[in-house]
Amino acid sequence: MVAGTVNASASADRLGAQLVNSHWYRVAPLAPRLRDALRVHLHRYRDQLWYVVEDGINGKYHRFDAPAYRIIRLLDGRTTLEQLWLRLAAQAGEHTPSQEEILALLGQLHGLDLLAADTMPDLTELREREAKQSRQRWRQRWLNPMAIRLPLVDPDRLLGRMVRALNPILNRWGALAWMAFVAPALLLAGLHWHELTQNFGEQLLAMDNLLLLALLFPLVKVLHELGHGIACKLHGGEVHDMGVMLLLFLPVPYVEASSAWTFADKRARMLVGGAGMLVELAVAALAFYLWLLLEPGVARALAYDVAVLASVSTVLFNGNPLLRYDGYYIASDALEIPNLAPRASQYWIYLIERYLLKRGRAHSPVAARGEAGWFLFYAPLSFAYRLIVMFSIAAFVATQYFVVGMALALWSVVTGLGVPLYKGLAWLQRMVLKNEAGAPARRAVLAALAALALLLGVLPFPYRTQVDGVLSLPERAQLRAGQAGFVEALVAEPGQWLEPGDLVARLHDPAVERVQAVQAAREEAARARVDAALVDDPARAEQLRVELARELAASAHHRQRADRLEIRAAAAGRLWLDGANDLNGRYLREGHLLGHVMPDEPARVRVIVDQGAAEAIRRDGKTEIQLRLPFDVDRVWSARIVSAVPAASHELPSAALGRQGGGAVPTDPRDESGRKALVSHFEYELALPADFPHRLVGGRVAVRFVHAMEPLAPRLWRAARRLFLSYFKA
Repeated sequence: MVAGTVNASASADRLGAQLVNSHWYRVAPLAPRLRDALRVHLHRYRDQLWYVVEDGINGKYHRFDAPAYRIIRLLDGRTTLEQLWLRLAAQAGEHTPSQEEILALLGQLHGLDLLAADTMPDLTELREREAKQSRQRWRQRWLNPMAIRLPLVDPDRLLGRMVRALNPILNRWGALAWMAFVAPALLLAGLHWHELTQNFGEQLLAMDNLLLLALLFPLVKVLHELGHGIACKLHGGEVHDMGVMLLLFLPVPYVEASSAWTFADKRARMLVGGAGMLVELAVAALAFYLWLLLEPGVARALAYDVAVLASVSTVLFNGNPLLRYDGYYIASDALEIPNLAPRASQYWIYLIERYLLKRGRAHSPVAARGEAGWFLFYAPLSFAYRLIVMFSIAAFVATQYFVVGMALALWSVVTGLGVPLYKGLAWLQRMVLKNEAGAPARRAVLAALAALALLLGVLPFPYRTQVDGVLSLPERAQLRAGQAGFVEALVAEPGQWLEPGDLVARLHDPAVERVQAVQAAREEAARARVDAALVDDPARAEQLRVELARELAASAHHRQRADRLEIRAAAAGRLWLDGANDLNGRYLREGHLLGHVMPDEPARVRVIVDQGAAEAIRRDGKTEIQLRLPFDVDRVWSARIVSAVPAASHELPSAALGRQGGGAVPTDPRDESGRKALVSHFEYELALPADFPHRLVGGRVAVRFVHAMEPLAPRLWRAARRLFLSYFKA
């Protein structure tokens, strides 16, 4: 489909000097006319008339607004341009289009091959124009990694027969049946979401599954495209182009239903745009129902692939209005804003020309009330979403096939960033360096560029990292059961001052005692055999000494296990026990935290930071650290780093920092302890001032690292580099 929007309206503030063109006398006697094969269709958007010109020869469609068509309708081959302009001046008054605008419109009509030629055409000019159009088609086809089109057949008659066959269900009752079929699948998919998304990337990108996808994807898209064609034929349109589109290098069919652009009813146009998605969602629902019913195997894998293809591709591509696929055209008709994407880009160019370059001749593409707001937000959102989708697909593929993913990423950089940047710089060069915008514009642009360079590369900005920490004691202050057993007696009382080595509790484990008694007997028997051999057979006694040494080592090991039944303090401080009244007779697992020995010094703070903050801490050397307590937010405490884990880890120092414990760090839902983070981090231990009054353990605190100020450019570069390296684990 080819769309051209020409806005030839003029406003009163641009009359006067611009109303007359110095070259007008050369074309004033000409009487141009439109080609005979053109048909005009009237549309109404936001109470504004628009005209769709259908070129029956090449199947192209061009949309013009009312001011432009007021000029076009007078091109009858009998009215000269001078007569045309005088008639427009008499009719439009102060809104008379300038001669320059009329010439610009004629140039666009000529470039679109809408004007007829009564004389022998200039073959050189035609050859140059065809070469230019060929280059444009080549760029559109090959510089978009998402879609490359190859036309094949004319399906118009086949679609006509299909419409007649399906006519009994192509009505309101058919729509209700579709909703009744698809809606339960959406609800059931939510209930089975974890099962559907578990190991999604590994399942989808496995080599054997890729072969299935290569076979299934074209079949699913055949139904999608037939939906477009059937809807178009249902409302009286024609479909003469069907072929293959390479979507992400997968061959899929397409149907050219652009004749729907001539439909006066916007609901008919929206139905044509959404028909493919309606068919695809029905296919996805059917495949999902089969996936629920089938047993694991090849058939169930096929159903899963079809359900994913027919749903994910619809949401990410066809149904999203930020990409120029079905959802975009539906949104354009629903909002009644024709040519939404190009006019949104033109609006941003207008804003730059009008307010940055101070061009009084800058013309806004806004043709109706309410369009400006949509233009303002659509262009940047669409650009950002295209980049996100392209890079996400490249990164997703690169996790399994690195070279292919990197090729897609490079292609995305060139087409998504390189080409728009090149066009923007070329436009800026024309406006400023070639002085099309004038000296004030050049000064404004140079000032803006200097301010941007100053902002990104020179001016230092505050650099801070805000994280959560947890108050904890050193490992030596923790009282843990060194051996599983039952609490036999508490020797120390809670609140009692302890010195290193003081006994706190004694555990009892009958199994350990039995094993120790058996081992003592084995040791005694081995010793007796050695003593007897020394008298009867000295040579054998040496061999038995080796056996005795093994038994002595085993006895020492069991004595150590028995010694670990005694829980002793490893540091000086006051005893704090968790549930001291319920400890007697209680069974404790090995490593169970019984309590703490609270020293007089404050607790330590254990925090985790990402790689960027860790690099800043190492680079600064003396990073200022501030700390706030959740119950005393008005006071800020200083802290200092006393130790750091030298390597990145996924293990959290406390479950309180993870999502399951109420913290902000995303954790692995499969980890029952809640201490396995999804992203690696670096751990630091912070010491608090000696006058810190609170003796808390296990509570969360807010920690802020105040790094040295620096410009934004190096920080953005390091962030992008870390993101790339961390994603690919390089």
